[in-house]
Amino acid sequence: MLAAGLWGRLHHSFRDRADTLLTDTIRVALGHRRLAILDLSDRGLQPMGVPDGRTWVVFNGEIYNYRELRSSLQSRGHVFRTRTDTEVVLRAYMEWGEACLAQFDGMFAFAVWDDTRARLFCARDRLGIKPFYYATPAGSFVFASEIKSLLAHPDCRREVDDVAAAGFLVHSNCDYAERTLFRGIRALPAAHSLTFEATTGRVVTRPYWNLAPVSPSDARREDRVAAVRDALVAAVRSHLISDVRIGSCLSGGLDSSTLVGIIGKLSSEDPSSVSAVGDRLYTFTSCFDDAAFDEREYALAVANSVDAQAHLVFPSPSDFWAEFERMAWHQDMPFGVLSFYAQWRVMRAARDAGVKVLIDGQGGDEVFGGYAKFRYAYLASLLRAIRPGALTRELAGMIRRRDPYFFDLRRGYRYLPHYMRRALKVDSLLQQVLKPDWRQVLADESTPATRWWRYARETTNGHGHWTPLQRIQVDDITVDTLPQLLRMEDRSSMAYSIEARVPLLDHRVVELGLSLPDDLKVHEGWSKYAVRRAMAGLLPERVRLRTTKLGFAAPDRMWLTGALRRPIAELLDSDLRCSRFVNVPSLRRWYGSRASDRANTESLLGLFRILSLEMWMRAFRLS
Repeated sequence: MLAAGLWGRLHHSFRDRADTLLTDTIRVALGHRRLAILDLSDRGLQPMGVPDGRTWVVFNGEIYNYRELRSSLQSRGHVFRTRTDTEVVLRAYMEWGEACLAQFDGMFAFAVWDDTRARLFCARDRLGIKPFYYATPAGSFVFASEIKSLLAHPDCRREVDDVAAAGFLVHSNCDYAERTLFRGIRALPAAHSLTFEATTGRVVTRPYWNLAPVSPSDARREDRVAAVRDALVAAVRSHLISDVRIGSCLSGGLDSSTLVGIIGKLSSEDPSSVSAVGDRLYTFTSCFDDAAFDEREYALAVANSVDAQAHLVFPSPSDFWAEFERMAWHQDMPFGVLSFYAQWRVMRAARDAGVKVLIDGQGGDEVFGGYAKFRYAYLASLLRAIRPGALTRELAGMIRRRDPYFFDLRRGYRYLPHYMRRALKVDSLLQQVLKPDWRQVLADESTPATRWWRYARETTNGHGHWTPLQRIQVDDITVDTLPQLLRMEDRSSMAYSIEARVPLLDHRVVELGLSLPDDLKVHEGWSKYAVRRAMAGLLPERVRLRTTKLGFAAPDRMWLTGALRRPIAELLDSDLRCSRFVNVPSLRRWYGSRASDRANTESLLGLFRILSLEMWMRAFRLS
C-alpha cells in the first residue's frame, strides 16, 4: 500500500521501489511504499506496469470486488501475472479508460501514467476514505498520499493558509474539499478524478459520482429493515478479504458493535472468512478508569458474544503529551479534539498484536442518523409539516430514553444561530484570544451553523424529495464531520502500518442509509432506528438498545484542567508559533486563572485547538 509517495515531472520520492520513465521532454517518476494485504509476494510491488512499459499504476487502498472484475477482464483477453487488486485497477483502466471508476467498489487513491497519451490519470474513491494531495510547483505536478511527502519537493513551500488556520480554530475543521492548511497544496475531493496533461501542464478535475437520496418507494418498513441488514452483511463480507490477520475496533457503541456482530455471524457460517491466518477475531477497545468515559462493559459483551479475543487499551495523559507532536506530524494537519488520541492508541495496540487490517465503524452516525442534530432536524420537519401528534411522540420518546445529547444545547453549539451562541457564551475563550476578525470567520458561508439553519429553513426547492435531515446528512458526509474523521483514521492507521476498513461507508450502504425515510433514522427517541431493528438477534440487547454513546472518547476536561495543566502552562509560557492567530498574553492569563477550571466545554475545546495548531506548526517547522 502507498504510505507516502510522490510522482510528477522532475521529481522522486521516498519509496520501496521507484521507476523513472523518460520521453522526449517529460520525466515521470512513480514511487510507492507497500503495505501488503493481498498476494504478499514481490509480484505485488509497485509501481506496476504492463509488459510493453507504456502504462503504469501506483495505487493505495482496496478494491473489494477485484475478483469479479478480474474474471470479467480475463474474459476480455487480459492476462494477469499477480493476484493483486492493483493489477485489476491497471487492467481496468486499459479496458475502460476513465470509465473504469464506475466498476470499482472500494476505497482507493491511484494514478495511472498513460505514456501513449502523455497523460496522468488520478482518482479518489467516492467517500474520500483514501487521501490524495497534489501541488504544481515550478512547472511540475507532484502528488502523494500525505502532505509531508509533497513538502520534500524543493519548490513546495511550507506556508500556512491563514484563512484556513483561523477557520480551524473556530470551526474545528480543516478538511474542506480542495482546501488544506498549507498554501499551494490541494486535496483532490472525494468522488473526483484528475487528469494532468504532461505536454501542456493542464490539470482538470471532475466529479464522477454524486451522493443523493433515491426517490421514496412504497416498500414496507419491514422490507426496508431487511434491506439494511442485507446491505450491512454484504458490505462486511466483502471487507473481510485479506491474506493477513484481521481485527476490529470496538468502542461498545452501536456502529462498531454492529460490524463485530455481523463478523460473528459470518464466522459461524464459515470460520475461514474472518482471517486468512485462521485465528479468532481480535477486538480493540479504549478504556478509562473514569466510568463516565469507559465503555468496556458493552464492548466486552459484544466481544464475548462472538468469541472474539478482546484487547483493552488504557490511554494516559502523560503518554498523550509525549506523543502529541508525533501525532501532529502524522496527521498532516491539526485535529480538533483530544479523543483522537484514544484511536491512536488502539492502532498502536493492533500493531503490537500483529493485526494488519482493522474493521472500523466510521460513518454510521452520518449514514443512519446518529447525531443529536438529526433529531433537531426531524423535529423541525414535523413542526413545519404541522404534525403535532408525531412531534409529541418524538419528544416523549426522547424524554423517556433520557437522551443526554439532545437536551444539552452546548454539545450542538456549532449548529446554533450566532445570537444563541452568544447568549450561551459557548465561544468565550476564542472570542477573547483570536486575533483574526471573529465575526468574519464566524460568518463564513462554509460554517456548519450557517449551512444547518439554511437547510432547516429550506423547502425541498431544487432538491426534489430531499428532507432537511437528508440535506444535513449529505453535509456531514461530504463536508462537516466525515472528512476529518477519515483523515484521522487513515493517518493513525498508516502510522502503525495498518489498513483501516470502513464497511459502513460502502457506497451502496451510504446510498441506502441516506434514502431511508426520516422515521427509520429517528423514531420515538431512538437514533439509527433501522440499524437497531436490523441487528435484532445479532447483538446483545443491552448494546442494541443502549441510548448513550461515547465512541473512542477521552476525558478532555480532566486532562486539560488537571493532569496536563503543568505541561500546557509550560508550553503557553514558551514562544508560540501560532501567536499571529492568538493573543498569547490573554490566553496565558485565562489559563492561569480559575476561569479555566470553570470553563464551558467549547472554551476547553477552543484551548485544545490552539494547542493542536501549535503542535502542528512545530512538527512542520512553520512560522
